Amino acid sequence: MASGKKVKKIIRIDKEKKSGLSAFVERPVPTENEVENFERVVGQEIRHQEIDSKLTEIYSDKKGALINVKKMTVKRQQIFVIKILKQLFTVVLLALAAYFSYFYFFNRGNDMSGLEFSIVAPENIKAGEEFSYQIKYDNPTKFPLTNIRLELQYPDNFIFSSASLTPVSGNYGFNLPDLASGGSGSLLVSGKIISPADSVNVVSGRLTYIPSNFSSEFKKESSAATVVSGIGFQVGVEASNTAFLGQNNEINISFFQVDNNQLGDFNIKFILPGDGVASFNDVNQSATSSAVASTSSSTKLQIVGEGANTWSVLGLNAENSNQKLAFNYLFKNQPDKTDLVIRLEKKLADGQTYVFWEKTISPEIVKSDLNLTLFLNGSKNNGAASFGDTLNYTLNYSNKGANSFKDAVIMAVVDGYFLDLSSIHADKNGEAQNGKIVWTKQELPALAEIKPGDEGEINFSVKLKNYRESDFGNKLEISAYSQYGIDNKTAAENNKSNIIVTKLNSDLVLAEQVRYFDDDNAPVGSGPLPPKVGEKSSFKVYWTVKNNLHELSAASVVLNLPAQVSWDNSVNAGVGNLYYDSSRHAVVWDIGRLPVSVYQVDAAFSISVIPSSADLDKILILSPGSVITALDNETQSTITKKTSPKTTKLEDDDIAGLNNSGRVSQ
Repeated sequence: MASGKKVKKIIRIDKEKKSGLSAFVERPVPTENEVENFERVVGQEIRHQEIDSKLTEIYSDKKGALINVKKMTVKRQQIFVIKILKQLFTVVLLALAAYFSYFYFFNRGNDMSGLEFSIVAPENIKAGEEFSYQIKYDNPTKFPLTNIRLELQYPDNFIFSSASLTPVSGNYGFNLPDLASGGSGSLLVSGKIISPADSVNVVSGRLTYIPSNFSSEFKKESSAATVVSGIGFQVGVEASNTAFLGQNNEINISFFQVDNNQLGDFNIKFILPGDGVASFNDVNQSATSSAVASTSSSTKLQIVGEGANTWSVLGLNAENSNQKLAFNYLFKNQPDKTDLVIRLEKKLADGQTYVFWEKTISPEIVKSDLNLTLFLNGSKNNGAASFGDTLNYTLNYSNKGANSFKDAVIMAVVDGYFLDLSSIHADKNGEAQNGKIVWTKQELPALAEIKPGDEGEINFSVKLKNYRESDFGNKLEISAYSQYGIDNKTAAENNKSNIIVTKLNSDLVLAEQVRYFDDDNAPVGSGPLPPKVGEKSSFKVYWTVKNNLHELSAASVVLNLPAQVSWDNSVNAGVGNLYYDSSRHAVVWDIGRLPVSVYQVDAAFSISVIPSSADLDKILILSPGSVITALDNETQSTITKKTSPKTTKLEDDDIAGLNNSGRVSQ
């Protein structure tokens, strides 16, 4: 409790300030500068307040609190249009998904024309080869299908053999069993096609059906194509470009490259204009109803007459292929046209025939009382030759008329880029100039008068050049004919002989080397050099085959080893199969096909020799020469080339030749 002491308070009263109008009047009036300064200060103050307000708004969160800018996270605001597009895209995707879901689960199988129908056929077959068409049909609809009918339209040369379902209309109409929803079926139709090589054979089909509880018929169609890749063998025809009226003219037909003859026996048929007739030139038998082809092969090809201008070829296979069948044809009178058709056809038991090969030749008909017939190597037909060969021609002349030919002049003409005209040699002292050889009565006294029934023979020859790379692009054929005139004047065109056109084979070359050292001077052989009695010396044999003009087939190289030379079984072949044939003591290289794109192929193998005492001081033959054979697909002729012999002197080995005499030492 407070004491009784009193606190003394002091109250001060100031003098009252003046107010009212008198006070306002007494205040001093501001100057213009003071007013401007005052307004500027006020303006700055207002602007600072606005800035503070904006900054506060920017740096405040949703609750109004200030944000710590050191930790502030800035978020990029999405563009409005992009948001709309994204939402629209999502809506479209959902709509499509809903549509397809509806179609799949609720509308699947409602298409009554949805039957799937196809024909499956092989892409390539051989003529006469048995094969099958596979017909497939599936029902993806939800309706069972009834009254299913299949009709096939086969290629013209198709021969029906069987089907997995019995046809009800010919060999082409089938009633198929009903097909439940989701069911499928198939049908196999087997047969063969006999038509020319490279022919395209189309099969088509039509399938009709009625969905259950419907009366309308629906249809589906399909097709497939098959190409005949070959007839199983190749056919060659040799014939002259000219034909003598009233005389037999020869045609040679050969079959080669028999790899897959599915046709079996077949017929050769000649179709000749006018009064032309054909005959088989059988040199072994006089009968024309049955004959055997003349050939050096151990297996003969049988030919049987089947009527006018038709013969059957029996048993053609690889063993009796490459045989020439000689036929003759004759025109008694000048035909309106000279087209002669050679046709190969297959005749079935029902008499139906199918043509699978055909060739037309149009010889020039020659009518002359003085007949000139030109032969090349014994044949008057076109043929083939190889570079470097010698062409040996024989010209026969005979007077078939009733009048004599006096002061006759006979001329032979040979033409071709690859002829070595300097090598022309003519008997009877014929005068040769620029590929022409002329005989008059001065060179051949018999030409002073050729009486009716007189005949004679003139021979001449010319050599072919070897092929060089610079010769590429020049025509690969030689032509030759003969012509006669009277009193050094050439008669009309019908005084010509037959024209022989000789196609040139490809430039096939085989090079053979027997070496002890290779090109790098490294030894590839072993043992003493030169060989010694009782000791083994081995050598490397190198084969190089070159070819670039025509495609070749059935190419092979054979080396028949001498008795004292052995096979060492060290083989390196780029293509084909190189092996030792013990039955004939030979090295064989089966190359097979040589396309023009493959210019060179190589092979190598080893051989060895152990000289006996009888071989002392002798040079031994290591290779008598290798032989290459190949079939030229362009000329249809077999090319044969042989290398030169090789000895222990190692003629192709320069390093070994420095101190190697090749003679067997002790």
